[in-house]
Amino acid sequence: MGHERVGALPHSKRWRDVVAQLGASSGSQQEVAELATATLGNVRVQFRKLHTDDGVVAAFQFLLALAKSASSGSLPADSFAPSIDLDERPTTLKLVSELRSWVDDQNGSREYADLAAKASADAISIWSTQQKVQPTLFDSDIDSKDIWRRADSGAGFCEVSRLFFAKFTERYLNYFLEREASAAMASVVERDQLASRLRDHIDDVSRFAFETSRITQSFAAGWFNSHARDRVPSKDESEGFLFIAFGKMREELMREVPKP
Repeated sequence: MGHERVGALPHSKRWRDVVAQLGASSGSQQEVAELATATLGNVRVQFRKLHTDDGVVAAFQFLLALAKSASSGSLPADSFAPSIDLDERPTTLKLVSELRSWVDDQNGSREYADLAAKASADAISIWSTQQKVQPTLFDSDIDSKDIWRRADSGAGFCEVSRLFFAKFTERYLNYFLEREASAAMASVVERDQLASRLRDHIDDVSRFAFETSRITQSFAAGWFNSHARDRVPSKDESEGFLFIAFGKMREELMREVPKP
């Protein structure tokens, strides 16, 4: 289920072109290729082991809990999921606060947990905003239950999970891109210039990550319908999902490695 190849995904801009436009190197084709490859390589190494981290699993499980709480109310006491009261019509900020507390209570890498929590927070904010006619972060009159009930299906949850993978990937790409480029720069001035260029082109990196994350969508929809239609998946089931989904992301990023 969901393991088939869908062919090369369309990108508005290839990764090598994104890196070249940043002007982070002296401009030679070789330097651009090396920087692009090093960044992807670092991200792919991280993606190999993320599914085993309790904080990452917890951040993903929070999104599942939001969807199931909207339709089912209280969740089973033995499920690996937080208790979320959507009848209180919590704001986006309130949900993000509950997410952080839930993830912080788990064991695992602080680095991974922080990135995963931020990616889930992004997914919560973007999904909520998309569902509102007139979005506002502090509006408690919007029915949170209705917003997250729309995520309680294969079609809805695959969009939420895509946001999670896109934002996780975006954060890692920016982190490793800046780290690899900064290591090759001799002066603080050059590093400051790089930071400025990264800010200027953050939309390009974000768009690339979002386009890459499309590879997870059909698998996420099928997995949700098989494992989460009428219940909250177990921790092991979510780990299994993340293992395959991050693997798909790794494969897609590998396709972006510049050819020699």
